[in-house]
Amino acid sequence: MRPGISKDYNHRKMISTETPPEMGLASGSTTPFFHEFLDVRRRKIAEIVMDYVVIFGISLVGIVTNSLVIVVYARQGFKESVAVSMTIISVWDLIKSIAGVMYNFSGIVSTWDPIAAESWLNISRFVFKYLICFSTYVTSVMAAYVAIERCLCVTIPLKVKWLMTPRVTLISCLVISVVVFGAFSVMFSMYDIVWTYNASLNGTVAIFRKSEFHSRNEGTLFAYYNLSGIIWPLASFLVILVATITIVVKLREESSKFQVRSESCSSSHQDGSSSHSKGQTQNSHSQHLLRRDRQVVKMLLVVITIYIASLTPRITHYLAKFIIHDFYFLRRRHYLFEFVVYWVMVADSTNGAVNFFIFYSMSSSFRSTFRAML
Repeated sequence: MRPGISKDYNHRKMISTETPPEMGLASGSTTPFFHEFLDVRRRKIAEIVMDYVVIFGISLVGIVTNSLVIVVYARQGFKESVAVSMTIISVWDLIKSIAGVMYNFSGIVSTWDPIAAESWLNISRFVFKYLICFSTYVTSVMAAYVAIERCLCVTIPLKVKWLMTPRVTLISCLVISVVVFGAFSVMFSMYDIVWTYNASLNGTVAIFRKSEFHSRNEGTLFAYYNLSGIIWPLASFLVILVATITIVVKLREESSKFQVRSESCSSSHQDGSSSHSKGQTQNSHSQHLLRRDRQVVKMLLVVITIYIASLTPRITHYLAKFIIHDFYFLRRRHYLFEFVVYWVMVADSTNGAVNFFIFYSMSSSFRSTFRAML
């Protein structure tokens, strides 16, 4: 245990990830009621590693990578709708990454001011934890919008090309941000900040208690929050999956058409040198399109794989809460539940930090712009 930290600091940090604040403050040491998932020493070691190494480190990387994405697309001038949507997604991922760093900053603060660290811990478990969660919901819905946009551009390009402009994309992404984040912002009114004397720290610290609004609407609020935690990511996942499958099928159809045209042009070389030259030109063009199609499919597969990997833990986690009664905080599967919550946070943080690497490896224009900035 680090010097200067109250004796139950680590335990309260461990249970604070998704539980209402007063539950974390009210909890004591392990009781026979809880099913032991790991012993106390291993749990504390796992907590320190996950909080101050894994999640903190990924969030720091996310701050750097998302800042780079925003700068690169700004340098390109937002001439394409994809650049606009990816930039706004990166802004939300940047917010998520900053919240991830701030959420775990209490451990650093505790090395010189345990009282301030205690207040930081209690505030961050409410403000920054929710901010990470709600940012994830916004980016998942925005990713579904991007999937729909690309699907329409591939299936009916002539009919929607005039509509898919950077201005329309900007307005759509801003509306999504306001609607989705606004739908969850009511959760910030669940608790009030109060300052109280802490005898073990011999100082005044900030804690949260149920607000009057929370007391009047507790059952409705938590039902809404838990249900929304399934509906938003699950609906986004299904939309992006269907859109991606449609795009892949459409690209394969176009690839087959180009192959047929290529073979037709190649067979016409015996009609004369002019026809032969024309056939070679069309064949080269078709090969270029095939390479581009394969690259697009590859990028879509990477995006959907990362999306599935990052959202599956969250969707499974929320479904399990509804199915298994004891799988929740301060119930028999308390420690197993908080262990899963950590991996949900790792998945969310990772998803918010990898965009730069995808764009750099799969977009030649992004790569060239970034290199020109060095």
